[in-house]
Amino acid sequence: MAERIDVNGITIAYEDSGGEGPAVVFVHGLGGSANGWLAQLEECRTRGWRGIAYDQRGAGRTEKPDGPYSVETWVDDLLALLDRLAIDRLALVGHSVGCMVAERGAVSLRERIWALALCGAAKAWRPEAGPVFEERVRLARAGRMDEIAETVARTGLSERCRREDPRLLGLMREVIASNEPRAYAESSAATAPATMADPAALACPVLAFCGEQDPVTPPAAAQGIAAAAVRGETALVPGAAHWCMIEDPVATSQVLFGFLDRQAAGL
Repeated sequence: MAERIDVNGITIAYEDSGGEGPAVVFVHGLGGSANGWLAQLEECRTRGWRGIAYDQRGAGRTEKPDGPYSVETWVDDLLALLDRLAIDRLALVGHSVGCMVAERGAVSLRERIWALALCGAAKAWRPEAGPVFEERVRLARAGRMDEIAETVARTGLSERCRREDPRLLGLMREVIASNEPRAYAESSAATAPATMADPAALACPVLAFCGEQDPVTPPAAAQGIAAAAVRGETALVPGAAHWCMIEDPVATSQVLFGFLDRQAAGL
């Protein structure tokens, strides 16, 4: 059951696993919500860690005010949420554009961050992504979320997964199609110019990982982030595509918590 809290003039919905152990905060990407991280929240719960996943402005159960949105606005919401929840030391985990939010948040929070994990990340989108985001804005404003959902499912899940698990394919389509069109259009417009701030400025350990078959942010993008960070490393989720935490939550958790366990040992 989602909890709610007032932050920066809006009500943000979030899931909190409870626990007295290390805090881990999860940031979803475009079209996603806290629900995408439920398997990882359960992993936090079994470890006694405090896992928090929230719906960003314009997404999920959080309020969807008029735009424009921006990655800077999403970062401001994240920082304010942490202060409202009195979370001092934490690890941040992002997905897709949520990685840009998490990285910028980590740069601002400095020594408060004990680890940063970036799933399906890029320092900046490839040039060919620009027209893709423009088309999503156009389709969303026309109310054609089903067409967007079909495209996202093709890149979010591997071809093997789409063929062998039509149930998951259908659920993935529904996740995207259920987004409120106006808010999704604003979020797409905000995602298009988004970039990371400066991975080299991060003192904390950084994991850049992705699905082995990710066509949106392929392994080379993760390698570039890890190379730029002072304490960077990479990993792959075998056989998965861009939404690997949905396609293979077990393998994603193995990669993620293998990294977080090593960093938490030093807390």
